[in-house]
This record gives sequence, structure tokens and C-alpha cells, in this order.
Amino acid sequence: MAHFDGVGPDAFLLLAQNRFEDSKAFYESHKAELKRLVTGPMGQLVECLAPFLAALDPQMLLVPSRIVSRLRRDTRYTRDKRMYRSNVWVCFTRPRLEFPHLWPVLWFECKPEESRWDAGVGLWTDALPAYMRFLRKRIQAGSAEFLAATEQALAAGAQLRTDPYKKDRAPEAPEALKAYLNAKSFHLIYTSGDMALLQSEALIERLKALYAAFAPMYRWYRAAADAYLASAEQ
Repeated sequence: MAHFDGVGPDAFLLLAQNRFEDSKAFYESHKAELKRLVTGPMGQLVECLAPFLAALDPQMLLVPSRIVSRLRRDTRYTRDKRMYRSNVWVCFTRPRLEFPHLWPVLWFECKPEESRWDAGVGLWTDALPAYMRFLRKRIQAGSAEFLAATEQALAAGAQLRTDPYKKDRAPEAPEALKAYLNAKSFHLIYTSGDMALLQSEALIERLKALYAAFAPMYRWYRAAADAYLASAEQ
């Protein structure tokens, strides 16, 4: 039976030290400890949530080794060349090689440097402008369904995060939709400063409750992706 050992202060201290040292030699000499304290428990978290998430989306990738973040950073496309990260996350979505980046993602992230953890729902990366135009039209065409999905996430404590346009691109739209219609991208995210919860199996139940609240939004995104691909094939 799956269990969760938790991610605690020792893990956060080691993550911070690994980032500070920024050394392959240090990482290799502490690799087993990092696995025991950090990546191992994150894999356990995936295994604990797997049955719940598989019911939400049978095609969701739920293999820990493929969805738990690596501690080694990809520095090819960033100015920050530090090799190691101090945060760790899991992204629950469909396999990236089999499905385009149109499909939604649920995620969980620990940010010990900021003394917080997040759980959210949105797209894997910022959507292409053409896809965002499609989403905005879909929001306007089925606003009741969309707002019901967002309201359930917001009622669970999530907040809307957007990358807004400077000008109002939907002046005639209802006020409740404006934040979404005037965004280059958006997602819903729950943030908690309860770091002690990360050490307890109670975290699993908390995430199940959050993902249940995010489920209508996840389904809305998924239906939108299906519709977009179907329209592109015509």
C-alpha cells in the first residue's frame, strides 16, 4: 500500500545547501540522501495520489520517475547558470511526447526558500496566441460552464494568476469574464505557508480535496484541447 514519508526541514536544508554549493561533486556525494529525503517522498506522493488522479484522467502520466522534477536545472535557455534548484515539484498531465502542450496540468510544488507550497491547475506552458484566441472564444460561448469551474477552484482557496494585456480587449464582455478574456495566459493556484503539513500524510488528503475542486477546470481545459484539435483537422 502506498505511503508518504513527508518532506521536512532536513530535506529543505539539504536542498538549500546543494544549491549553495552548486557543485556536481557535492551533489554526487549527497545523491542518496537527496533521494531519501526529497525525490523519494515526492515519488511516494505520486503513488498515493495515482488512483484518485487516474479516475480523473485515465491517460494521465503517473510514473514518478517521469513527472517528479529533477534537482539538476536545464540552464541552456536561461541566464541563471546555477546547476541545482532548491524547489521541487510534480506535474500531473498526459505524456508530453504523445500529446501536444494543449492539455492541462495539475501541479504541486514545494518552495522552501519562500516557506510555501503551491497546488494549481492550468496549461503546461504559456499557450500559443492562436490557442489562447480559441480559448477566449470558447469562454464567451460557454461562459456559465467556465465560470462554474473557476468558481469551484476559487471557493477552495485558489487565486487567479494572469499575464494581462495592457488594453481591454473585451470591452463588451461581462465583468466576471474580463480577467480571463484580457489575459495572454491564466491559471488557478492555491498557496499555503503550512510547511509542517508537508511532513504528514494529511498532505495527501489536502491535495485530493484541492484537485477535486480543480477537476471541473481540468475537464474544461481538456475538452477545449479536444475541440481545438478537432477543428484543426477539418
